[in-house]
Amino acid sequence: MKKQPLLKRLITGAFVGLAFLAIGATGADAAKTKIADVSQWQGSINWSKASKQLKMVIIRVKHGNPGDSDYAIDTKRNTNANGAYKYNVPFGQYDFAEFDSVADAKADAKQFYSLASKNAKFYVLDNEKRKSGVKGKEQTYVNAWLTTMRSLTNKPIVYYSYQNFVSVHSINYSKFDGSWIANYSNKPNVSTDLWQYTSKGSVSGISGNVDLNKVVDSSTVSSWYSGSSTKTAPSYYTSVTAGQKVTAKKAFYQYTTANFTGKLSKVSKGKTYTVKAIAKSTKGTPRIQLSNGHYITANKAYVMVK
Repeated sequence: MKKQPLLKRLITGAFVGLAFLAIGATGADAAKTKIADVSQWQGSINWSKASKQLKMVIIRVKHGNPGDSDYAIDTKRNTNANGAYKYNVPFGQYDFAEFDSVADAKADAKQFYSLASKNAKFYVLDNEKRKSGVKGKEQTYVNAWLTTMRSLTNKPIVYYSYQNFVSVHSINYSKFDGSWIANYSNKPNVSTDLWQYTSKGSVSGISGNVDLNKVVDSSTVSSWYSGSSTKTAPSYYTSVTAGQKVTAKKAFYQYTTANFTGKLSKVSKGKTYTVKAIAKSTKGTPRIQLSNGHYITANKAYVMVK
């Protein structure tokens, strides 16, 4: 075989090497398809192995508040955060909350934030357990927790719960930067960006079962950890002409009043209605009144008026 000149062989080899690295990187990225949430119950995670499959991970920080009978700070919160960070797995952290007062919700948020890793890309309120005696007040506590977190960070803040809890307690989580809803039988029938679909998943490097999640709204979920989006003040329609059409860009609900009381039927993404006028809540937030007399959000992130 005739030998190539040395320089030509070096250049050819360099291109082959770069091509190999490019293919290898593409293959590695393609393998990162799983999104898991973990806590101390997963034991010691081999992050070197897990990182080869995990596109993103959500790590527990604590459960409840001091004084709660089941209060606990997750013993693996720092180990898991450091492991994910070391192996370049984007991660958020979650707070399993059990509110029983506005003060409790505010204190919970402050403690959660103080315990969370500075490398967390986003924060999650895990709101799935109700203490006795707080019926009808869940929304007030959720709002207090969110307001407190907003005062502490400009990173995305996500709402998590089970489909049934959201429905039973009529939780409005539209002011969060996204939603993460669990339902193990079917895709949630409430608005969600990330769907926790099983508690019996598997990930290389994690012993036993692990919760796994599917992306429903890729642009929203990616914004939690990519840094491509931070919370901005909502932009509202402040004037409309009777007879115009409004189309839902996301799912939300209709209400009987401009203060969003009297929850009615769900508005599905893509649904179109006829506009009557702009109204305002008692706090001055613009709402769209429909020709049927019902009220919906005027937030341009949720609706488009033509």
